[in-house]
Amino acid sequence: MKKRFPIFLMFWLITLSSFESESVNYEQITFDFFVSDILATDFKNVTSFDFKDKTENSYATLGKFKFCLSPEEKLGTIIESAIRGVKRNEKRIEFKDIVGLKITDFQRSKSDRLFVYPSLHIADNHYVFLLFRNKEQAIKYVFELTPVGDILRNCKLD
Repeated sequence: MKKRFPIFLMFWLITLSSFESESVNYEQITFDFFVSDILATDFKNVTSFDFKDKTENSYATLGKFKFCLSPEEKLGTIIESAIRGVKRNEKRIEFKDIVGLKITDFQRSKSDRLFVYPSLHIADNHYVFLLFRNKEQAIKYVFELTPVGDILRNCKLD
């Protein structure tokens, strides 16, 4: 019996690892939602913007913000401490040609720009920040996603 237990344990671990699911790209899901839903409604006049086809490697360009998802104070404090001084690996984000919208790599001009930040895993959900900077203002968004990648809620940050 003692010799069978390690064999059973090893077999169980191998079986368990074969059921591991592929990683969810929360940043890609958020980017797609922003372009298809938010950009089309909040920025109807935008026909092009710059995007470097990957996430930022830090949260430095996000700047200060007041968190907008409840519980605001508790969740905002946790997220603020999680992003302070953190560097992450960049993640590639794919985008398709969309009729009436041109997405280009960062240019030297001061055209509209989109920044996507790496997802944060806090408690049971994932949070992705976006910054859309146009000529008039910089608008920050946060998206809350489930572990499988469904967007639960989002809001503009102050």
